[in-house]
Amino acid sequence: MGLASSLGPLIPASAAFRAGVARPSPAPDFEHFVQGEEEPGTVAIHALPVATFGFSGVGRMIALLTEALADLATREDLAGLEPETGLYVALPDPQERGFTTGKDTFHEDPDTAAARVEALGARVVRGAFETLRIAWRGAPARFFQGGNAAFALALAAAGEELRSRRIRSALVCAVDSLGSSTTLNLLREQGRLKTQDNPTGLIPGEAAVALLLTAPARRQGEAKEPAVFLRAVALGKDSHPPEGDSPTDARPLAQCLITALGPLPAQAPVPVLLTDHDGQHHRAYEFGMLQFQLTSTEQRLGMAPAWVPALSFGNTGAASGGMGAAIAFRALQRGYAPSPSLLVLSSSDSGERAAIHISSDDGAAASGRAR
Repeated sequence: MGLASSLGPLIPASAAFRAGVARPSPAPDFEHFVQGEEEPGTVAIHALPVATFGFSGVGRMIALLTEALADLATREDLAGLEPETGLYVALPDPQERGFTTGKDTFHEDPDTAAARVEALGARVVRGAFETLRIAWRGAPARFFQGGNAAFALALAAAGEELRSRRIRSALVCAVDSLGSSTTLNLLREQGRLKTQDNPTGLIPGEAAVALLLTAPARRQGEAKEPAVFLRAVALGKDSHPPEGDSPTDARPLAQCLITALGPLPAQAPVPVLLTDHDGQHHRAYEFGMLQFQLTSTEQRLGMAPAWVPALSFGNTGAASGGMGAAIAFRALQRGYAPSPSLLVLSSSDSGERAAIHISSDDGAAASGRAR
């Protein structure tokens, strides 16, 4: 696993999250005026130190992914990956972040989100590997979009191709940034930005994740640290819009969680939930309803402890699932997780729901080993 975050790469970032550390900073070149105030106020963001300073749009995405791959490269020889390695990348729709994939502001992107993400992904992947001076020898990249659940969609596709043996290993990446001035303006216009006069908004963040998956039977003799296993990825759809008149009852997300977890033995500890709750009202409501649904299904699940990565890293969008997976991975590897099972939950504004089950126990259904 490799990580780029506002709190650094994987190892220090995970330690900082465990300690409850956060390092927000005022957004540069962005001011927010509150009615009745004569002076503008600042807006907090969780930005990478130095690496993304001065970058926006495609360049910012390249900088983020480069940092995550560089962190992974400290533990894995990326240049030595075999040709049978798949590449899966989760990205935001650039239109939702206020930029285009061209080199000038007058560039017109394709009409569909899938085509825009494909164009963005091609530039980001090429730019990151060129920056690292690494030639990608694996399969052509596949790109995924779908908001917060995009990483889970990419992970599910990688797991399926590993199981079918179409590939021998998989590099699953996610990258997103909500920290540029253009994106901040869009969030403010949508009423989603946390400001002095909007306490239930989100704090923007940015991150990139690079996860290398191999089949469970491979490299077991080479492991220097405890193995961590991807047990299952469950996907679903919620038809209730985030701010609609009929709010969600959280059943789709609860079903994803129960499916990914599987049967919970009587003596087994309850899993840890890593949620993408970020301070927005509709996410808080869904998480509350999720606890109700879980208690109704299995009373012990209603008592599952919850970890909230957004408290330390802000809202990281399409990279949020990967951020949760990175925290889960390190907690299991270092042995401080209170349960052998951790579930990363993702809720996209467009309705996609996902649960990723990561465990220190390979089990009979393990689909890949996270390294």
